[in-house]
Amino acid sequence: MALDPLGGISVAIDSVPQGQGHQTVVAQVVGEVFGLPAAAIRVDTELDTGKDAWSIAAGNYSSRFAGAVVGAVHLAALRLRGKVARVAAAQLNIGPDQVRFAGGKVFAAANPDNAIAFARLAGTSHWSPERLADPDAAALRETVFWTPLGLDPPSPTGEINSSAAYGFIFDFCGVEIDRDTGEVHFDKYVTMHDAGRILNPALFDGQVLGGFAHGVGAALYEELVYGEDGGFLSGSFADYSVPSACEIPQPVILHRETASPVTPLGAKGVGEGNAMSTPACIANAVADALGATDLSLPLTPQRVAAWLRDPTRLPRESGC
Repeated sequence: MALDPLGGISVAIDSVPQGQGHQTVVAQVVGEVFGLPAAAIRVDTELDTGKDAWSIAAGNYSSRFAGAVVGAVHLAALRLRGKVARVAAAQLNIGPDQVRFAGGKVFAAANPDNAIAFARLAGTSHWSPERLADPDAAALRETVFWTPLGLDPPSPTGEINSSAAYGFIFDFCGVEIDRDTGEVHFDKYVTMHDAGRILNPALFDGQVLGGFAHGVGAALYEELVYGEDGGFLSGSFADYSVPSACEIPQPVILHRETASPVTPLGAKGVGEGNAMSTPACIANAVADALGATDLSLPLTPQRVAAWLRDPTRLPRESGC
């Protein structure tokens, strides 16, 4: 994390996103620490393992971003803010513990009029570091590595814990099944998540919805089909069914925030949202409606209708 000469902040992280909004969350967290708008924070997510600082524990997997990466970002921001506070304290004639940051300004807690622009302080560190009361406090950059307890090297048998904290999901699904067509219709889908502190509600729900869409596809549509000769029969979207927005119901998303005692910000991470819980939840709902114990995914209308019309099976009257 580096302080720019004109008052912006540049942040380089070792986690490359695939559309989860890393830049948005990092800019938000850093901006809150320094009292700056997110637009003043530049976030670099490009990573060259040949020259950039990284480790095998870095990366974007096992819900590491919210807990580990953003946690390290927050720690770096606090350290850099501490340096800026020392520079400001000397100019405002107050103690560093009395310095506050908000609205692009740095000011005294007891007298907000005793203030200086954040950009001015940034310029001081860059242009005149030798004039600082404490030259060692030049607020230029910070690098932070963060490793929590529990993330130990692999055991002698190769076992390893890849996550510092784990989120929790509870799903409920109500379905109706058309006796004639075998189609599965959703009455209601409720999903509750405890991923610790929610850093950005919109991005959080976006991951839940994305994972839910994948889960619906796995449960009801998507299937790799091979012919008797081993030929791949579903190698294009003309033959491989993928649900569109029209086929995805709107789930009710609930939240419970139980802060992790392990990560700096209390975040656990939402990971892939409902990608793993939704197929199991839908399958169990359909199995309960049919009174079945031997269903296999995807539950396509053809497969469900064949099950319903099998004379050896007796579907439960109240279920369909």
